[in-house]
Amino acid sequence: MHLIIVVIFLYAGFTFYALADDSQLLEKADTIKFSDRSQAQRLLDRISLAQLSEAQMNYYRFLKAYLSTFDGDLDYTLERYETLLDTLPESELRIRVLQAALGIASYREKWQRSFELASELELLLSKPVSKNVETEAFQGLLVFYKNVGLPETALIYINRILAHPDARPEHICFAKSKQIEVYLADNSVTETQINEAIKICRQTEQDYFVATNLIVKVDYYIGNSLLSKARVAAKKAWAAVEPVNFIFLKSQFLTTYAHLKFRLGHKKSAANLARQVIDLDKTEQYKASLIKAYKLLAQLAVAQHNYQQAYTYVSAVNRLEDDFHSEQVVKSLALQQARFNLKNKETHIALLDEKNKLLSEESRLVGEKAQSMVIALGLAMVMVFVTLYWAFRTRKMQKRLRYLATTDALTDVANRGYFSDQATMALIKAQHRGQPVALIFFDLDHFKKINDTHGHQTGDWVLREVVKVINQCCTPNHHLLGRIGGEEFGILMTNTDNNTALVFAERCRESIGRIEPPITGHELTISASFGVSDTQQVGYHLEHLFSASDLALYQAKKYGRNQVCVYSEKI
Repeated sequence: MHLIIVVIFLYAGFTFYALADDSQLLEKADTIKFSDRSQAQRLLDRISLAQLSEAQMNYYRFLKAYLSTFDGDLDYTLERYETLLDTLPESELRIRVLQAALGIASYREKWQRSFELASELELLLSKPVSKNVETEAFQGLLVFYKNVGLPETALIYINRILAHPDARPEHICFAKSKQIEVYLADNSVTETQINEAIKICRQTEQDYFVATNLIVKVDYYIGNSLLSKARVAAKKAWAAVEPVNFIFLKSQFLTTYAHLKFRLGHKKSAANLARQVIDLDKTEQYKASLIKAYKLLAQLAVAQHNYQQAYTYVSAVNRLEDDFHSEQVVKSLALQQARFNLKNKETHIALLDEKNKLLSEESRLVGEKAQSMVIALGLAMVMVFVTLYWAFRTRKMQKRLRYLATTDALTDVANRGYFSDQATMALIKAQHRGQPVALIFFDLDHFKKINDTHGHQTGDWVLREVVKVINQCCTPNHHLLGRIGGEEFGILMTNTDNNTALVFAERCRESIGRIEPPITGHELTISASFGVSDTQQVGYHLEHLFSASDLALYQAKKYGRNQVCVYSEKI
């Protein structure tokens, strides 16, 4: 998906430097470079490079770099853009090159360079430029800020495009499609918004965005239980997806269609569609669709009492979710570091500018050496102070980043990623020492009902109180407590087998049952179901331990809740 987005927002349909035949060839190649790349390349091959002016040569180099995007070696394309930027003066062509380089740099997750390119692009846009070039640059910036997890900033550029007097219909299609993606993330998208985007994208023959918006429409209907409408919309979506022939779109559609079939009660069709999603993405590039497909297959396998198959699917889900979480943590840390490096670089440049001014003043005022020395000393002290200050800020930021990367914000215990990392290390040590390790999963019973009846504030209070009482049991014994997701938690117990873990789990269950509601008189019953397994049953692989405890937890919920179940191969 990202590669397609990179190519789309690189598109700029405006021409420059119409001087002679070569200029006309350049302009024609620029106009068709997105719709007919082969013909654009043939036009460039007809140009006599020896006759080009400096401005025309820069234009030619930009178009050649752009066409190299479709060869697949994006690092090489980015290198060509960077080489061009080294010599290109401040101009509208420089804005186009910055926009193109920004798209590739953010796709390749070169975050520090991406922030530098975005900063320069925004600086050039603050000066008078062509309205056409301005709109194209806004597209690049909105995709960049969406990719780095700043949807509010992305919405600013979306609104600028929508309100721009020179925005063409294809710009409006692009902006509305990106707007739907942002709104979809917080469940605020409406059917009217989706229909408007589909309409404008059809008018401009933007097939890719027509397909993505139709899939969103099917998802919207399913989420609102409008299954008849979803069936009709699904047929239209597939008719749009199939001609585009892009794996991401097919995977996204098949996942959505599988859930529709499941909701309609067509379980066999749902399973077949989910398997198609898995077969389609052998390299596991599109994890979100794969996770949904495996979860659906696991649910169907449990319904058929095929627990061995369910275990296989649950293991795949756990592995993909762990990989996805790790990627997000790495990305978050890289983005924070890139922002800090850019700020540090800007501060350093500002200090160098001050130093250069001081040196110029010193050479002009030779007779006032003493005063110049005082100024230089003062500047040096400022530099030392700033360096120390930023060193302090860096350390503070790193501590904060580590906390955010390892701790659940609501309950202040280990999050899933950190819990998994610590559990993996503990299992390695335990296996080396020949000691058993037990894993307890527990899930609050009827937690959704608590949220719906008493509100999310009460639900948050319940989560914190449960963690408080469990921590009182875990801390003296040095057990590791973590939030796995939602109302589900895990407890890792080293040098412990199933029997000891079972007793401990019962004690935790009873402690949870004794929690009093925050307001006297409220009818609030708090209980939890527990699943227990150990390495003597499933070995020292974390995925196996996770799956075994998860299946035991499922049994505890299935047979009445508020109880402890121990994993058995018969489950």
